[in-house]
Amino acid sequence: MKQNKWSKILSTAVILISVAAVLVIVFTSQELDNAWGVLASLNPFWLLACIACYAVYVYAEGGGLCAFLRMEGYRVKWSTATHFSFAGIYYANITPSSTGGQPMQVYLMNQRGVPGGIATSALTARYFFNQLALVLMTVVLWVLNGEFALQQTGHVHGLIILGCVINFFTVPLVILVMLNRKMVEKFVCWVIRFLARHKLCKRPEEKIERGMKAVANFHESLFDLIHHPLHLLIQFVISVVEMTALMLVPVFVFYALGQSGTPWYQILTVAYMLFVSASYTPLPGASGAQEGGFLMYFRGIFADNVLPVALLVWRFVTYYLCLLVGAGDQVYSSLRKRRKPIDHQEKDETQTNKENA
Repeated sequence: MKQNKWSKILSTAVILISVAAVLVIVFTSQELDNAWGVLASLNPFWLLACIACYAVYVYAEGGGLCAFLRMEGYRVKWSTATHFSFAGIYYANITPSSTGGQPMQVYLMNQRGVPGGIATSALTARYFFNQLALVLMTVVLWVLNGEFALQQTGHVHGLIILGCVINFFTVPLVILVMLNRKMVEKFVCWVIRFLARHKLCKRPEEKIERGMKAVANFHESLFDLIHHPLHLLIQFVISVVEMTALMLVPVFVFYALGQSGTPWYQILTVAYMLFVSASYTPLPGASGAQEGGFLMYFRGIFADNVLPVALLVWRFVTYYLCLLVGAGDQVYSSLRKRRKPIDHQEKDETQTNKENA
């Protein structure tokens, strides 16, 4: 309990420090004489485009969850799946290494009647395709804009390569876990018995039985996805749209500040490179790495006298706005009455109805 308390305090402190650091950078920059004036001159159309990108990012993740759960026979609404998405993004951004997002999503889906194994497989599939899309898009854009990428980020290519390796590592790892059900079952049993030996888990045999059922649901639902090529394609396309929407924010910030001289696709390339090289930082929202990386990667793209403001606007849309909206969504959800479970149609029945149709 104390550890959880201190973890929350640390996460809050890191977020507040990152906010303070960005404000200090903006309002004490020697190159920037009038920060408020630059902020007031922002083009509202492109600012709305930035916010629209954030909305597409969140709703695309909700759409991916919705598509997976419907494949498993759960008649979930897109709005409900997007609520799970909001919760996951919010808790991922306030916990170190994004560790709090998926557990909270599993908890919320389980409250609505989705078994833990199904919820975990849905989130695993989304994570798999997001990482795959992130790395592939980074590599493709890097190759297509090689000369510009070398000029802009040549001094940190090692960090970008390391980021690609770390992010791509999860792709074969998910496949390995999916193909080795016995290994997963042994690991679950070991964890439960370890906790029981240290008096952290009661009725271990009952927990093991429930754990085996969750593992069975997890593997069956992932194999369902493999046996539906169209669903595989849908999930991948959703991930490409989701990641690209997030990476387009610096492009629209560039236009909002009235900047010119760099094509949008080159800015998009740098945005992907920044994300892939900073995302593995073990701090809430990759704080520090994201801010420092932005100033380093986008120097020369944004004029020096507007770069700090670009950092503030970009970070607000991609991080602080997420915290505000996510917190609001959680408060709104807690004030509403308990919602009924999501209707579930057995897969056999679903298949029969499709055949009859």
